[in-house]
Amino acid sequence: MNTIEPSVIDDEQLKKAINEQANPEIADIARREGIDPKETLSLRLDYKNILKIDNLCAFENLTKLQLDNNIIEKIENINFLVHLQWLDLSFNNIVVIEGLEKLTKLTDLTLFNNRISKLEGMDDLLSLNVFSIGNNNLTGLENLAYLTKFENLRVLNCAGNALCKNSNYRHYVLAHIRGLKYLDYRLVDEESIAAAREKYIDDLIALEEEEKIANQKKEELRKLTELNALHHSAHIEGIDTLFDDMFGTDPDFQRLLPVCLERTTDLQEEYRAKFEVVVNELKYFALKKRTEMNDEMNSFNECIQQTKIETDGECIAMLNHYSHFKKQLLRILQTSRDTKEIDDAIKTLKEDTSKLSDSLMAVEMTVVEQYEDVIKEFERNYTEVSMSVTEYGQGSFARMRDIENEFHERFSESILLTFERFNKGDLEEIEDELRDVLSDKDQLVNTVNGSHDFRLGKFDHQEDALVSGITQELEMLTKKLHDDEVQRDRDRVCEIFTFIDKCHAEIEVAEENAY
Repeated sequence: MNTIEPSVIDDEQLKKAINEQANPEIADIARREGIDPKETLSLRLDYKNILKIDNLCAFENLTKLQLDNNIIEKIENINFLVHLQWLDLSFNNIVVIEGLEKLTKLTDLTLFNNRISKLEGMDDLLSLNVFSIGNNNLTGLENLAYLTKFENLRVLNCAGNALCKNSNYRHYVLAHIRGLKYLDYRLVDEESIAAAREKYIDDLIALEEEEKIANQKKEELRKLTELNALHHSAHIEGIDTLFDDMFGTDPDFQRLLPVCLERTTDLQEEYRAKFEVVVNELKYFALKKRTEMNDEMNSFNECIQQTKIETDGECIAMLNHYSHFKKQLLRILQTSRDTKEIDDAIKTLKEDTSKLSDSLMAVEMTVVEQYEDVIKEFERNYTEVSMSVTEYGQGSFARMRDIENEFHERFSESILLTFERFNKGDLEEIEDELRDVLSDKDQLVNTVNGSHDFRLGKFDHQEDALVSGITQELEMLTKKLHDDEVQRDRDRVCEIFTFIDKCHAEIEVAEENAY
């Protein structure tokens, strides 16, 4: 192998590999016409002296990739193989486990006989069932703690690593990696697992507590993600954090806050209480209407599907009836020697074909009319619900602005009272930064008004996201429904014409042969 020039996977090599692996029944065709890489599910590139993985982008549907016994130094250019389930990179020169983040369907991974010294880069391979990392450079047992996250891992091979010489190696693995059935080619028995867990009971208790906390955080994150997705679909994304964002990201308010901290805090809490009432009512209404919109869409799809089933059944019955009599008439053309009988059969065939064409087109025209009525009804209902959300949202933001105006007025009064006290010398021991803020009344007023405008701008942005989001969704949905119906009608008409043309061609051939 050392006498062969190192190579990078290229098109010629891939073509040769496909031809070599082709089913014997289609091998000749494959060599002549080639095989579409997208149709290739398994690819073997072992013993090719490959130095670099490349040019596999066309093989996007691969489920099995064999790259063992090469001189590969880096795992790269395979992250797009998202359907990959089986990957063999054994007997190479790989040092780091990387480039596997998108291979979430991977169940079998072999990295046997490489130069790997650390288990990493596999966080997303949660479906991993078989993992071979034998004959590498793993040393400390703590390396194996990384594998505890793989709940589906059933077969593990670490034989040939330095850590296997540790007297606690097998106990450590069996205690920490639950569900394991085979370890280093040996079946795992229940007694060994029990003994191992007893030996590491303290570690396991601590580990389970950590897992419990991690699972709680994971569940909280999942719920938050679902909630954000729900809010996004209802075009109220960010509504829960709007209040904190208004104040937390406002530099003017942060400068003014120390001027009268206690009073401002009280005003903020009053503001928050009133604000959250409006927000919660808006969320409830928007999410309720979103459910109604989803129900409306489901009803529409069910109606369309039911119409399709009924009309398809009607057309299939027509086609079966036509095909039955067509076969009888074609048999007459093939066997009869009576010219009149042949002429009558041909005439009947042509008339039946013409009637079938008219009947199929009539059904399609009826379907088009039904679809138009259903789409119009859906648009009317969906638009009504959408507009109700828009109107309610605009009313809610008007209420929020009223609350903001009230807060602004009371906040301004507090700031100006503090300013007057400052001018009278009633404030003692104030910091230089606060003194700068209170030194110029006009600047102070401008800062207060700027803070007010900043919060109003937040309202405008949130309201625009709601209104424009609903409007755009309605426009896009309406357009898609009409475009899909036009395309469906066009496809069905083409199917009818194609079928009728085929029937005419069949009749013409039969007519020529009959005479």
